[in-house]
Amino acid sequence: MPVPFLLRIIAADTRDIDALMTLMSGGFDPQFGEAWSAAQLAGTMVLDGSFARQAVDADGTAVGFTLSRAVSDEVELLLIAVDPRLRGRGIGRLLVEQVEKDGHSRGATDMYLEVRENNLAARHLYKALGFADVGRRINYYTGSDGERFAAITMRRKIQD
Repeated sequence: MPVPFLLRIIAADTRDIDALMTLMSGGFDPQFGEAWSAAQLAGTMVLDGSFARQAVDADGTAVGFTLSRAVSDEVELLLIAVDPRLRGRGIGRLLVEQVEKDGHSRGATDMYLEVRENNLAARHLYKALGFADVGRRINYYTGSDGERFAAITMRRKIQD
């Protein structure tokens, strides 16, 4: 589904931490403890090969973001969050496509990510974008009720 409003994908950096943390707190189910702390986010953003992008609306408000890292011929999507009120409108797709472009410009030929096995909406998006399951980390995530879930590693060849 196309994005129904003016949207730009721009670089994000540590000055954007507050906005990104707001998106992350709304975008990650607290039951699984997947959201990163501001310190983790900032620390990863400044590592060699790391890059962050944010989707901003016409007012400049961040409505989604990604954090990725390119190493050698791979790029890994570490985090993606979209404002829950705006999900299903193509923002996540645009962000993932931008990570692919950025990875390609850094010499990556493959893109990887990990997703909780029961995060069906995210898995559906990734499959629609051409990602395939390539690995499984058993009992990687623990829900607040103690239930354990695998992390699914997914890969996609980067298109020229």
